[in-house]
Amino acid sequence: MKTILFSVTLLLLINNSSFSQTEPVLGFDFLNKIPGQWNGPVTSTTSAGSFDQWYVDFRPVSASQVSQFSLLDSNTVNIFSFFVVKHDGKLKLAMRTEGCFKNQCCVTYEVMDSVATSGNYFRFCDFVKGVKRAYTEFVFNGDEMTMKVYTNKFNKVFPLEPHTTWTATLASRDNAKDAIAHFNYPQPKMIKDFSDEFKNMEESIFFNLDNDPYKTADQPYLGSITVNISIDKKLNVVPTDEICILLTTKPFFEGIQYLPERKKFISKAVFLTSETSVYTIKNAHPGKYYIYTYVDKNNDKKHLSGDYMNSNVTQSFVVPPDGNASVNSHIDFIIP
Repeated sequence: MKTILFSVTLLLLINNSSFSQTEPVLGFDFLNKIPGQWNGPVTSTTSAGSFDQWYVDFRPVSASQVSQFSLLDSNTVNIFSFFVVKHDGKLKLAMRTEGCFKNQCCVTYEVMDSVATSGNYFRFCDFVKGVKRAYTEFVFNGDEMTMKVYTNKFNKVFPLEPHTTWTATLASRDNAKDAIAHFNYPQPKMIKDFSDEFKNMEESIFFNLDNDPYKTADQPYLGSITVNISIDKKLNVVPTDEICILLTTKPFFEGIQYLPERKKFISKAVFLTSETSVYTIKNAHPGKYYIYTYVDKNNDKKHLSGDYMNSNVTQSFVVPPDGNASVNSHIDFIIP
C-alpha cells in the first residue's frame, strides 16, 4: 500500500508544474547569458530579407522563462522565448520562435541538444528530427553574440543551409534587473510539459497557430501600451509617409542634446501608416520607457533632417505587469 501511494505521489509530482530534477539542465547557463538589450545586423535568405539593425529586449517573464517581442519592419514580426520544459522524462531548455512575414506565420520549437565545454556555445534543434530538420546556434564572446539558424528548406537540402544570421552587441542588462530580482530568475522549474506534444508530428513546427501549444497570448507577466498619436496641423503629412514609434529604456536626449549612441537602448520599434491615430502595442515588458514618435517623410527609417517628431524628448511612462499604459504623443517638430 505504501509503495502504491508513493508511486501515485511521484506521478503527481512529475505531471505537476512543480516537477524538478536533481541533475543539471543541459545548457541552463544560457538563461543567464541571454537577458539584456542586444542590437546588430541581420542577414537572411528568407523572403523578409536582411536588416541593418535589429533591436531586441530580452527579459524574464517568469522564474524559468525569458522572452523578447519585436518587429523588424511593418511586415516582419519575430518573437523568441526560452523556457524549461519536460521532455523524455527530463527537464530541458526549449526555444520558441514565432516568425511572421506579411501575416504568414509559423511557430518553431527547438530543444537544447549541444553545449561546448567552454560554456559559450549552445545549440537548439528540432524536437522530432533533430539537426536533420533545423537547428540554431548561439555563440557568446564577452558582450558579443552570434546567432545562426540553419534549415533543410522543407526537406529539400542536406547538409542544412543558412537561414538567418544575427551578429549582436550587448547594450545593457539593466533592462532585465527588476524582472530577474522579482522572479529570482533563473530557476530550473518546468514551464510546459512537452512529453507528448510532438507525438505523430514529423517536425516541431506549427504553421497553423491554432495548434500552437504555447501561444504568444499565453505568455505571462506582460503589459500593453496604448499610444494616442496626434500630428500638428502645420505639418504636411501624405498617405505615403510612415509613422514610427520607438520605445527606449534610456532617453535619446540630455536636455536638448541628441545622443545618437543611445539608439542601442531601443526596446521596441513599431511601424504604422500615416493615418494611424491610436495603436495598442501588445507584449510589452513591465517597466519604464521613453517614447519617440516620428513621421518618416522619405521612408528610409533613419528619422533624420526633414522628418517630423515629438518635441517632448524626455517623455516617459511605466507599463504595469499584466496591465495597460496609455500615453499621448504629439508630433510637432521638424528635425533640422
